[in-house]
Amino acid sequence: MVNYKQKEATLRGPGYEAKVKYWMPFFGNIGLHDAPWRSSFGRDIYLRNGTHGCVNAPLYLAKTIFENIDEGTPVIVYKE
Repeated sequence: MVNYKQKEATLRGPGYEAKVKYWMPFFGNIGLHDAPWRSSFGRDIYLRNGTHGCVNAPLYLAKTIFENIDEGTPVIVYKE
């Protein structure tokens, strides 16, 4: 579930620090956020340019989700 929502967050981990406008964690430090450093999303991008576990979204989509999701909303993640 979405643990909380935060605007203007800085995500940190081993070897990286990333500023995002919309942060919605749902499993520890794993969550959904915008990814301004990406120029494309979807398809098979994860095969050559993955994430540290998060779900990256374009800014417009992260903003729309942020504005329409509540804390506590269940999140279902499918793995192929």
